[in-house]
Amino acid sequence: MMNSWLSEQEIATKLRKALPYTAPQILDRGPIFGMGYRPSWRLGNIVQAQIAKDLGLKVMLAQQSAREIERTKRTFQDVMDSATYAAFLTEFKAPWGADADHLKQEKDIEEAVKAGFTHFTYDVSEELKKDLNQTIAKICDLYFFTQELRGKENFSTEISLDETEETTKLADLTFLLEELKRNKVQVDEIAPRFPGYFEKGIDYYWQKESGQNIRDTKAFEEYLEEVVRISKKFGFRISIHSGSDKFSLYPIISRVTKNNFHLKTAGTHYLEELKVVAKHDLDLFREIYYFSLEQFQKDRATYELSTNLDNIPDLTKLNGEQMASLLDSGPGNDDLRQVLHVTYGSVLTAKGHDGAPRFADRCFAILKKNEKEHFEVLGNHIKRHLKLLNLME
Repeated sequence: MMNSWLSEQEIATKLRKALPYTAPQILDRGPIFGMGYRPSWRLGNIVQAQIAKDLGLKVMLAQQSAREIERTKRTFQDVMDSATYAAFLTEFKAPWGADADHLKQEKDIEEAVKAGFTHFTYDVSEELKKDLNQTIAKICDLYFFTQELRGKENFSTEISLDETEETTKLADLTFLLEELKRNKVQVDEIAPRFPGYFEKGIDYYWQKESGQNIRDTKAFEEYLEEVVRISKKFGFRISIHSGSDKFSLYPIISRVTKNNFHLKTAGTHYLEELKVVAKHDLDLFREIYYFSLEQFQKDRATYELSTNLDNIPDLTKLNGEQMASLLDSGPGNDDLRQVLHVTYGSVLTAKGHDGAPRFADRCFAILKKNEKEHFEVLGNHIKRHLKLLNLME
């Protein structure tokens, strides 16, 4: 029996030592479903673990980027402990991984290694905009730094090239991989910048015409086929970033990669939780929305978005059910979804005049009180992804 005076982190550490299934492992085969979860209240992590257990999925149960860590004021340790508790409470005993995403600095790698993460995603998009040699040098520096910290402990790696304005050139990708192989850098996954647009919170589109998103997937499929050919030569798995709600692409990804992929999801889980908030406390939801609107121009800076605020209707005239419907992925309002999606950090960390959380505690209380509905709403959203990826019937 554990001492009641131990901290949550100390309890999680003891769990990982006593019960190996509560600790992350290296996932060396696809398909891998990345289950990022931003709020610190952990309820969604438990839903994710339960679904992974029920369906026998390979998941990154702990997944968070350095940018998300900064915006939510969490730590890699907190993200890890949340996943540990989720695995323990659901008795999820299949191997799961821990992805420290979009790493650019040594200090973030140090924190992720200390927390026990097993998968390290190096973001070299900025270097790629300048010069391939700088990109290769940066990857080598980050990889060998991780290797030094991990010591004899194995880990998996991923190269993120996706946060650029132009599609990753296949010749550049091949040259990059050849040079990394020559430098003895292990590359398990690559996340290229695909053609078309992977905006946050909405489905994929190829281009805009007269203000409408054209969802032509031909160029994406042809490019993916070429990357698959390169992956067979160099032995890496293809990773798809900003993968939440890209429903039009999932059957293509599953078929072309023969289910050897890593799809990362995160932010729309938060939007599903806001649906529950809207149904049960409309005033709180409206308060969150107007606050998000104030923060939007600041928070959108690091994201590729085409949000048109004029497309968002007057929310004062809607009831809770109508508001929740506006948050539906696809038939709902994409512009409203994006405003709420990218301002998550501001909302989750906002403080009132008394220094207490302005929104987070009230959201948690609603989700906890309506736990069954929360499980159903978030669970159905995750399953919608899985069905189109052919990961469940």
